[in-house]
Amino acid sequence: MGIFSKRIAQAYPKGAAPIAVASPWQPTDVLTQFAFNQLFADEVKGSTIPMTRDLALRIPGVKRAHGIHVKQFAGIPFFRMDNQERTPEQPRWLTTSDSGVSPYHRMYGLGSDFFFNGWGCLGFDRDPLDPAADCIHVPYGAWGVDEASGEVWVNTDIVDARYAAYPVVISVGYGENGLLVDGIDTLHEARAIEQAYQDRLNNPTPLTVLGIPREVWEAWTPDERKQYRDQYVQGRKNANGSVVLKVADFPVEFPGTASVDLYESGRNSVRLDIANHTGTPASLLEGVSQGGSGGSQINYTGVANGIGRNELWEFGLAKGFTLAFEARMSLDDICEPGLSIRGDLSNILALPAPLTNPTSQD
Repeated sequence: MGIFSKRIAQAYPKGAAPIAVASPWQPTDVLTQFAFNQLFADEVKGSTIPMTRDLALRIPGVKRAHGIHVKQFAGIPFFRMDNQERTPEQPRWLTTSDSGVSPYHRMYGLGSDFFFNGWGCLGFDRDPLDPAADCIHVPYGAWGVDEASGEVWVNTDIVDARYAAYPVVISVGYGENGLLVDGIDTLHEARAIEQAYQDRLNNPTPLTVLGIPREVWEAWTPDERKQYRDQYVQGRKNANGSVVLKVADFPVEFPGTASVDLYESGRNSVRLDIANHTGTPASLLEGVSQGGSGGSQINYTGVANGIGRNELWEFGLAKGFTLAFEARMSLDDICEPGLSIRGDLSNILALPAPLTNPTSQD
Protein backbone atom coordinates (compact mmCIF):
# COMPACT_ATOMS: atom_id res chain seq x y z
CA MET A 1 0.00 0.00 0.00
CA GLY A 2 2.99 2.30 0.40
CA ILE A 3 3.94 4.91 2.95
CA PHE A 4 1.40 7.39 1.57
CA SER A 5 -1.48 5.37 3.02
CA LYS A 6 0.33 4.11 6.13
CA ARG A 7 1.80 7.24 7.64
CA ILE A 8 -1.32 9.29 8.31
CA ALA A 9 -0.68 9.23 12.07
CA GLN A 10 2.91 10.42 11.63
CA ALA A 11 2.06 13.10 9.09
CA TYR A 12 -0.73 14.76 11.04
CA PRO A 13 -1.17 15.64 14.72
CA LYS A 14 -2.75 12.94 16.85
CA GLY A 15 -6.51 13.18 16.64
CA ALA A 16 -6.53 15.05 13.32
CA ALA A 17 -7.58 12.05 11.25
CA PRO A 18 -10.71 10.23 12.37
CA ILE A 19 -10.07 7.05 14.35
CA ALA A 20 -13.75 6.20 14.62
CA VAL A 21 -16.59 8.50 13.70
CA ALA A 22 -20.35 8.58 13.91
CA SER A 23 -21.98 8.72 10.51
CA PRO A 24 -25.30 7.98 8.79
CA TRP A 25 -23.68 4.93 7.16
CA GLN A 26 -22.71 3.26 10.43
CA PRO A 27 -25.28 0.80 11.80
CA THR A 28 -27.07 1.91 14.95
CA ASP A 29 -29.04 -0.16 17.41
CA VAL A 30 -32.77 0.25 17.85
CA LEU A 31 -32.41 1.86 21.28
CA THR A 32 -30.10 4.58 19.93
CA GLN A 33 -32.45 5.30 17.03
CA PHE A 34 -35.43 5.51 19.38
CA ALA A 35 -33.61 7.85 21.75
CA PHE A 36 -32.56 10.19 18.93
CA ASN A 37 -36.00 10.22 17.33
CA GLN A 38 -37.65 10.89 20.69
CA LEU A 39 -35.29 13.78 21.42
CA PHE A 40 -35.86 15.26 17.99
CA ALA A 41 -39.62 14.77 18.14
CA ASP A 42 -39.77 16.55 21.49
CA GLU A 43 -37.51 19.33 20.13
CA VAL A 44 -35.27 19.32 23.15
CA LYS A 45 -33.41 22.60 23.17
CA GLY A 46 -29.65 23.00 23.55
CA SER A 47 -26.85 20.76 22.35
CA THR A 48 -28.16 17.47 23.74
CA ILE A 49 -29.23 16.33 20.26
CA PRO A 50 -26.17 15.12 18.31
CA MET A 51 -25.49 17.37 15.33
CA THR A 52 -25.32 15.28 12.17
CA ARG A 53 -24.92 16.13 8.51
CA ASP A 54 -28.60 15.50 7.79
CA LEU A 55 -29.67 17.73 10.68
CA ALA A 56 -27.28 20.50 9.61
CA LEU A 57 -28.68 20.42 6.06
CA ARG A 58 -32.10 21.30 7.47
CA ILE A 59 -30.68 24.74 8.26
CA PRO A 60 -31.42 26.85 5.15
CA GLY A 61 -28.11 28.74 5.16
CA VAL A 62 -26.10 25.52 5.45
CA LYS A 63 -28.13 23.89 2.68
CA ARG A 64 -27.46 26.76 0.30
CA ALA A 65 -23.75 27.11 1.14
CA HIS A 66 -23.24 23.35 0.81
CA GLY A 67 -24.90 23.30 -2.60
CA ILE A 68 -22.89 26.27 -3.88
CA HIS A 69 -19.40 25.12 -2.92
CA VAL A 70 -19.74 21.35 -3.34
CA LYS A 71 -21.32 21.63 -6.79
CA GLN A 72 -18.64 24.07 -7.89
CA PHE A 73 -15.93 21.63 -6.78
CA ALA A 74 -17.63 18.52 -8.20
CA GLY A 75 -18.12 20.13 -11.62
CA ILE A 76 -14.38 20.60 -12.24
CA PRO A 77 -12.82 18.07 -14.64
CA PHE A 78 -9.34 16.89 -13.63
CA PHE A 79 -6.46 15.82 -15.86
CA ARG A 80 -2.96 14.47 -15.48
CA MET A 81 -0.54 17.20 -16.48
CA ASP A 82 3.09 17.44 -17.53
CA ASN A 83 3.80 21.05 -16.55
CA GLN A 84 1.17 22.98 -18.56
CA GLU A 85 0.34 20.19 -21.02
CA ARG A 86 -2.01 17.24 -20.63
CA THR A 87 -0.27 13.90 -20.93
CA PRO A 88 -1.18 11.87 -24.06
CA GLU A 89 -2.55 9.07 -21.88
CA GLN A 90 -4.94 9.99 -19.08
CA PRO A 91 -5.72 7.85 -16.00
CA ARG A 92 -8.95 6.03 -16.67
CA TRP A 93 -10.32 6.66 -13.17
CA LEU A 94 -10.40 10.43 -13.72
CA THR A 95 -13.18 10.24 -16.32
CA THR A 96 -15.14 7.05 -15.61
CA SER A 97 -15.76 4.28 -13.10
CA ASP A 98 -16.68 0.61 -13.26
CA SER A 99 -18.72 1.13 -10.09
CA GLY A 100 -21.47 2.88 -12.07
CA VAL A 101 -21.00 6.07 -10.02
CA SER A 102 -20.00 8.98 -12.23
CA PRO A 103 -16.88 11.06 -11.50
CA TYR A 104 -19.18 14.02 -10.74
CA HIS A 105 -21.05 12.15 -8.02
CA ARG A 106 -17.79 10.71 -6.68
CA MET A 107 -16.38 14.23 -6.35
CA TYR A 108 -19.68 15.53 -4.95
CA GLY A 109 -19.44 13.01 -2.11
CA LEU A 110 -15.80 13.92 -1.51
CA GLY A 111 -16.63 17.64 -1.51
CA SER A 112 -19.48 17.10 0.94
CA ASP A 113 -17.08 15.32 3.31
CA PHE A 114 -14.63 18.20 2.96
CA PHE A 115 -17.42 20.69 3.71
CA PHE A 116 -18.70 18.98 6.85
CA ASN A 117 -15.68 17.11 8.19
CA GLY A 118 -12.49 18.51 6.64
CA TRP A 119 -11.39 15.03 5.51
CA GLY A 120 -12.30 12.73 2.63
CA CYS A 121 -11.31 9.36 1.24
CA LEU A 122 -11.14 7.72 -2.19
CA GLY A 123 -10.90 3.95 -2.48
CA PHE A 124 -8.91 2.44 -5.37
CA ASP A 125 -9.33 -1.17 -6.45
CA ARG A 126 -5.57 -1.51 -7.13
CA ASP A 127 -2.38 0.53 -7.34
CA PRO A 128 -3.44 3.92 -8.78
CA LEU A 129 -0.43 3.83 -11.14
CA ASP A 130 -2.03 0.87 -12.91
CA PRO A 131 -3.71 2.19 -16.11
CA ALA A 132 -6.79 0.06 -15.35
CA ALA A 133 -7.21 1.39 -11.79
CA ASP A 134 -10.71 2.41 -10.73
CA CYS A 135 -11.86 4.35 -7.66
CA ILE A 136 -14.93 5.43 -5.73
CA HIS A 137 -15.73 7.84 -2.95
CA VAL A 138 -15.62 6.16 0.46
CA PRO A 139 -18.24 7.86 2.66
CA TYR A 140 -17.05 9.56 5.81
CA GLY A 141 -17.69 7.09 8.60
CA ALA A 142 -16.94 4.08 6.41
CA TRP A 143 -13.20 4.56 6.90
CA GLY A 144 -10.79 5.49 9.66
CA VAL A 145 -7.17 5.33 10.76
CA ASP A 146 -5.73 2.67 13.05
CA GLU A 147 -4.36 4.55 16.04
CA ALA A 148 -1.46 2.15 16.58
CA SER A 149 -0.18 1.58 13.04
CA GLY A 150 -1.48 4.69 11.28
CA GLU A 151 -2.93 2.55 8.49
CA VAL A 152 -6.22 3.47 6.84
CA TRP A 153 -9.02 0.94 7.18
CA VAL A 154 -12.24 0.71 5.18
CA ASN A 155 -15.47 -0.87 6.39
CA THR A 156 -16.17 -3.50 3.76
CA ASP A 157 -19.67 -4.04 5.15
CA ILE A 158 -20.47 -0.64 3.67
CA VAL A 159 -17.99 -0.33 0.78
CA ASP A 160 -17.34 -2.92 -1.94
CA ALA A 161 -14.27 -4.86 -0.77
CA ARG A 162 -12.57 -4.31 -4.13
CA TYR A 163 -12.21 -0.61 -3.39
CA ALA A 164 -10.60 -1.21 0.00
CA ALA A 165 -7.39 -2.30 -1.73
CA TYR A 166 -5.84 1.17 -1.77
CA PRO A 167 -7.61 3.87 0.27
CA VAL A 168 -6.33 7.42 -0.21
CA VAL A 169 -7.15 9.89 2.56
CA ILE A 170 -7.21 13.62 1.81
CA SER A 171 -7.18 16.47 4.34
CA VAL A 172 -8.38 19.94 3.36
CA GLY A 173 -5.58 21.36 5.53
CA TYR A 174 -4.59 22.33 9.03
CA GLY A 175 -7.30 24.31 10.78
CA GLU A 176 -9.97 23.20 8.30
CA ASN A 177 -11.97 20.75 10.39
CA GLY A 178 -15.29 21.06 8.60
CA LEU A 179 -18.52 22.79 9.53
CA LEU A 180 -19.57 20.04 11.98
CA VAL A 181 -16.49 20.86 14.07
CA ASP A 182 -15.56 24.48 13.46
CA GLY A 183 -19.16 25.67 13.20
CA ILE A 184 -20.80 23.39 15.77
CA ASP A 185 -21.76 26.28 18.10
CA THR A 186 -23.38 28.16 15.22
CA LEU A 187 -25.28 25.05 14.12
CA HIS A 188 -26.69 24.46 17.60
CA GLU A 189 -27.55 28.16 17.82
CA ALA A 190 -29.37 27.94 14.50
CA ARG A 191 -31.39 24.94 15.69
CA ALA A 192 -32.25 26.68 18.99
CA ILE A 193 -33.42 29.84 17.22
CA GLU A 194 -35.42 27.78 14.74
CA GLN A 195 -37.12 25.90 17.58
CA ALA A 196 -37.92 29.20 19.33
CA TYR A 197 -39.22 30.56 16.02
CA GLN A 198 -41.51 27.56 15.54
CA ASP A 199 -42.65 27.82 19.15
CA ARG A 200 -43.55 31.48 18.62
CA LEU A 201 -45.51 30.59 15.49
CA ASN A 202 -47.41 27.90 17.37
CA ASN A 203 -47.85 30.05 20.48
CA PRO A 204 -47.82 33.68 19.34
CA THR A 205 -47.73 36.60 21.71
CA PRO A 206 -51.28 38.00 21.93
CA LEU A 207 -51.60 41.05 19.70
CA THR A 208 -54.49 42.34 21.82
CA VAL A 209 -55.11 42.01 25.57
CA LEU A 210 -58.57 42.93 26.91
CA GLY A 211 -58.52 44.15 30.49
CA ILE A 212 -61.40 43.41 32.87
CA PRO A 213 -61.65 45.14 36.30
CA ARG A 214 -61.22 42.66 39.16
CA GLU A 215 -64.72 43.09 40.58
CA VAL A 216 -66.22 42.45 37.13
CA TRP A 217 -63.88 39.49 36.52
CA GLU A 218 -64.98 37.86 39.79
CA ALA A 219 -68.63 38.55 39.05
CA TRP A 220 -68.53 37.04 35.53
CA THR A 221 -68.57 33.34 34.79
CA PRO A 222 -65.91 31.87 32.45
CA ASP A 223 -68.52 31.76 29.68
CA GLU A 224 -69.31 35.45 30.12
CA ARG A 225 -65.59 36.35 29.92
CA LYS A 226 -65.27 34.28 26.73
CA GLN A 227 -68.40 35.93 25.31
CA TYR A 228 -66.91 39.39 25.95
CA ARG A 229 -63.71 38.38 24.13
CA ASP A 230 -65.60 36.85 21.21
CA GLN A 231 -67.73 39.96 20.81
CA TYR A 232 -64.58 42.08 20.57
CA VAL A 233 -63.03 39.73 17.99
CA GLN A 234 -66.22 39.67 15.95
CA GLY A 235 -66.45 43.46 16.05
CA ARG A 236 -62.95 43.73 14.54
CA LYS A 237 -63.96 41.41 11.68
CA ASN A 238 -67.06 43.23 10.45
CA ALA A 239 -67.25 46.10 8.00
CA ASN A 240 -66.60 48.64 10.75
CA GLY A 241 -63.65 46.68 12.17
CA SER A 242 -61.44 49.75 12.37
CA VAL A 243 -63.68 51.13 15.12
CA VAL A 244 -64.71 49.23 18.25
CA LEU A 245 -66.90 50.14 21.22
CA LYS A 246 -65.83 49.34 24.78
CA VAL A 247 -66.42 50.48 28.38
CA ALA A 248 -63.93 53.18 29.38
CA ASP A 249 -62.89 51.26 32.49
CA PHE A 250 -61.93 48.22 30.39
CA PRO A 251 -58.37 48.80 29.06
CA VAL A 252 -57.08 47.35 25.80
CA GLU A 253 -53.35 46.67 25.29
CA PHE A 254 -51.43 45.80 22.10
CA PRO A 255 -48.16 44.11 23.23
CA GLY A 256 -47.40 42.01 20.14
CA THR A 257 -44.52 43.11 17.89
CA ALA A 258 -43.91 40.95 14.85
CA SER A 259 -40.21 41.82 14.37
CA VAL A 260 -39.40 40.77 17.94
CA ASP A 261 -41.76 37.83 18.18
CA LEU A 262 -40.35 36.08 15.08
CA TYR A 263 -36.63 36.43 16.07
CA GLU A 264 -35.73 38.01 12.74
CA SER A 265 -32.53 39.57 14.08
CA GLY A 266 -31.29 36.28 15.54
CA ARG A 267 -32.01 34.35 12.37
CA ASN A 268 -30.12 36.92 10.30
CA SER A 269 -27.14 36.74 12.67
CA VAL A 270 -26.97 32.97 12.31
CA ARG A 271 -27.04 33.31 8.54
CA LEU A 272 -24.07 35.69 8.73
CA ASP A 273 -22.15 33.28 10.97
CA ILE A 274 -22.77 30.43 8.53
CA ALA A 275 -21.55 32.65 5.69
CA ASN A 276 -18.31 33.33 7.57
CA HIS A 277 -17.75 29.67 8.44
CA THR A 278 -18.27 28.58 4.84
CA GLY A 279 -16.54 31.41 2.99
CA THR A 280 -19.79 32.46 1.32
CA PRO A 281 -20.84 36.07 0.64
CA ALA A 282 -23.66 36.72 3.10
CA SER A 283 -25.88 38.22 0.40
CA LEU A 284 -25.60 34.97 -1.54
CA LEU A 285 -27.20 33.09 1.37
CA GLU A 286 -30.24 35.34 1.33
CA GLY A 287 -31.82 32.93 -1.14
CA VAL A 288 -33.12 35.64 -3.46
CA SER A 289 -33.14 35.24 -7.21
CA GLN A 290 -29.82 36.15 -8.77
CA GLY A 291 -30.17 39.48 -10.48
CA GLY A 292 -33.39 40.28 -8.61
CA SER A 293 -34.16 43.76 -7.42
CA GLY A 294 -32.47 44.54 -4.13
CA GLY A 295 -30.89 41.08 -3.91
CA SER A 296 -27.74 39.22 -4.76
CA GLN A 297 -26.45 39.51 -8.29
CA ILE A 298 -23.76 37.31 -9.82
CA ASN A 299 -21.60 39.49 -12.05
CA TYR A 300 -18.07 39.46 -13.43
CA THR A 301 -15.22 40.56 -11.21
CA GLY A 302 -14.95 44.32 -11.16
CA VAL A 303 -18.62 44.97 -11.92
CA ALA A 304 -20.35 46.88 -9.14
CA ASN A 305 -23.49 45.88 -7.23
CA GLY A 306 -22.90 42.16 -7.17
CA ILE A 307 -20.78 39.15 -6.25
CA GLY A 308 -18.08 38.42 -8.80
CA ARG A 309 -17.98 34.92 -10.24
CA ASN A 310 -14.23 34.90 -9.86
CA GLU A 311 -14.43 36.28 -6.33
CA LEU A 312 -16.72 33.43 -5.25
CA TRP A 313 -14.04 31.04 -6.53
CA GLU A 314 -11.06 32.92 -5.11
CA PHE A 315 -12.44 33.23 -1.58
CA GLY A 316 -14.81 30.26 -1.45
CA LEU A 317 -14.39 26.72 -0.15
CA ALA A 318 -14.33 25.06 -3.58
CA LYS A 319 -10.87 26.45 -4.31
CA GLY A 320 -9.52 24.99 -1.06
CA PHE A 321 -11.10 21.63 -1.85
CA THR A 322 -9.55 21.68 -5.33
CA LEU A 323 -6.08 22.58 -4.07
CA ALA A 324 -6.21 19.81 -1.45
CA PHE A 325 -7.34 17.25 -4.02
CA GLU A 326 -4.66 18.32 -6.52
CA ALA A 327 -1.93 18.21 -3.89
CA ARG A 328 -2.75 14.69 -2.69
CA MET A 329 -3.44 13.24 -6.12
CA SER A 330 -0.15 14.62 -7.44
CA LEU A 331 2.00 12.63 -5.00
CA ASP A 332 4.14 9.91 -6.49
CA ASP A 333 1.89 7.01 -5.44
CA ILE A 334 -0.87 8.39 -7.71
CA CYS A 335 1.16 10.10 -10.45
CA GLU A 336 4.56 9.27 -11.88
CA PRO A 337 7.31 11.63 -10.65
CA GLY A 338 7.22 14.92 -12.52
CA LEU A 339 3.52 14.69 -13.36
CA SER A 340 0.56 16.16 -11.49
CA ILE A 341 -3.23 16.16 -11.34
CA ARG A 342 -4.79 19.55 -12.04
CA GLY A 343 -8.33 20.85 -12.48
CA ASP A 344 -9.55 22.62 -15.62
CA LEU A 345 -10.73 25.98 -14.31
CA SER A 346 -11.45 27.55 -17.69
CA ASN A 347 -15.21 27.68 -17.14
CA ILE A 348 -14.86 29.24 -13.70
CA LEU A 349 -12.45 31.98 -14.72
CA ALA A 350 -13.55 32.64 -18.32
CA LEU A 351 -15.08 36.00 -19.25
CA PRO A 352 -17.76 36.02 -20.44
CA ALA A 353 -19.14 32.87 -18.83
CA PRO A 354 -19.21 29.84 -21.18
CA LEU A 355 -22.60 28.61 -22.30
CA THR A 356 -21.86 24.93 -21.57
CA ASN A 357 -20.17 22.96 -18.81
CA PRO A 358 -16.57 21.80 -19.33
CA THR A 359 -16.06 18.38 -20.89
CA SER A 360 -13.53 15.67 -20.16
CA GLN A 361 -12.18 13.00 -22.44
CA ASP A 362 -13.39 9.49 -21.86
